[in-house]
Amino acid sequence: FMAQGRIVGARTHLLFTTLLYAPDTMAAMAPIAPCVATVTGAMARPIAILPSEGRVLNVAGSKNGQRRLVAVSILSVAVVATRTRGRGARGCAGRGAVMTRHCSASGAPGTPTLHLGVVGYGLVGKELVTQVIGSAPGLFQEMGVKVEVVGVARSKSMVLLSSGGDTALAAGAWPGNEEPVDLEKLGQHVLAAANASGGRAMFVDNTASDEPAEFYAQWLAAGVSVATPNKRAGSGPYARYEAILAAARSGGSRFLYEATVGAGLPIIAPLQTLLQAGDKVEAVEGIFSGTLSYIFNTWKPGMKFSDVVADAKAKGFTEPDPRDDLSGTDVARKVTILARELGLKLELDDVPVKSLVPAALQDWQPSAGANLGDAFVEELKAFDSEMDVLITEAEAAGEVLRFVGAVDPKTGAASVKLGRYAKDHPFAATQFADNIVAFDTTWYTPRPLVVQGPGAGAAVTAAGVHGNVVEVMTSLKSSTA
Repeated sequence: FMAQGRIVGARTHLLFTTLLYAPDTMAAMAPIAPCVATVTGAMARPIAILPSEGRVLNVAGSKNGQRRLVAVSILSVAVVATRTRGRGARGCAGRGAVMTRHCSASGAPGTPTLHLGVVGYGLVGKELVTQVIGSAPGLFQEMGVKVEVVGVARSKSMVLLSSGGDTALAAGAWPGNEEPVDLEKLGQHVLAAANASGGRAMFVDNTASDEPAEFYAQWLAAGVSVATPNKRAGSGPYARYEAILAAARSGGSRFLYEATVGAGLPIIAPLQTLLQAGDKVEAVEGIFSGTLSYIFNTWKPGMKFSDVVADAKAKGFTEPDPRDDLSGTDVARKVTILARELGLKLELDDVPVKSLVPAALQDWQPSAGANLGDAFVEELKAFDSEMDVLITEAEAAGEVLRFVGAVDPKTGAASVKLGRYAKDHPFAATQFADNIVAFDTTWYTPRPLVVQGPGAGAAVTAAGVHGNVVEVMTSLKSSTA
């Protein structure tokens, strides 16, 4: 009998020549059922024995002081170093479980495959699926790892696909065999596909909703990695955030959220790298909204603020209700995510925000039948004179206005506000809808580490998430090498 398994530590994957399993782990071992001999007794978790020394590496579970085990021969022995970007270790499914690679009755392993469940099929979701399908042949040729979409959900419906069926989603198409959305069922379907092939499962949440975030801990604890541009988990209730990270650790899975702050612009990864390398971050400040970046890059003295907002709306930069952008809430969510990366236990409500929405318009509603966005811009005109004072004063001082978010680890505080910056400051040099972030650290002084580039749009957001998918494919390749 031949099979392969691994136990994942914080930084190392170990492949062992012998694994001893308990009977109640057999359900998770369905892919290697033909490889397993007889089972007796009851145990909760696996035991691994190092072939070179014959010593027990991990023992857990007993009943009445007796351990009854099943021995399984393993195909190969290897030690593979792993990176720990993202949250959670790579690999094993479930608390203390051992992820297995599919093997046939003859002992030949199947092609390692990453099975994707996609939640959210709007602009970003369709673009992501298009990128995944388009890149899959080249990635397989390069890495020897397959990736396929086996389920897609949108707000009210979903489709469950068989292996190789994701061509039905080409060019943003929606297959006809839809059914009412059920994220619990979708999760079971994606896991079943991974179990059938001996591969891995992964979810991508492209929504801006809290509902999928409520499933993250469940998926991660089952060994299913999660990648998302959705800021709800990273900036939502801190207790849920902690539970998600704990689930990733216990499940040996990965919680990947690079796209939550900078879309396709790498912001979280450089920050994590600095911290892991031992640098000390003194301050983080940045322009985190592509919409507000465009508005303040465009607005010049003599221009009416409402006209610039109308222009941004016409170009598709704003939400249907421009207040969603001007309120600064989206920036506050991004700042909260970064603050938590720095170890601050902040809630979203702990971040003060200087909203650009006049107090009189915060609860305003348009008349029946009116277009909300157009009607809001019309109402905003009454406040152009107030905004004109701000830009005139900044210009007189040789400065520009920028809407920024900041984190101060020393005081444990974060904020979102409209700030003034000298015209030779990096924030003054942004163009179009650039995002930019400056990391002041012990090593990067007196000038900060600056990351700048496009931070909004379906293509770059999907590209950021697609990069997370490739990361998990790379770890799958390493673990099966």
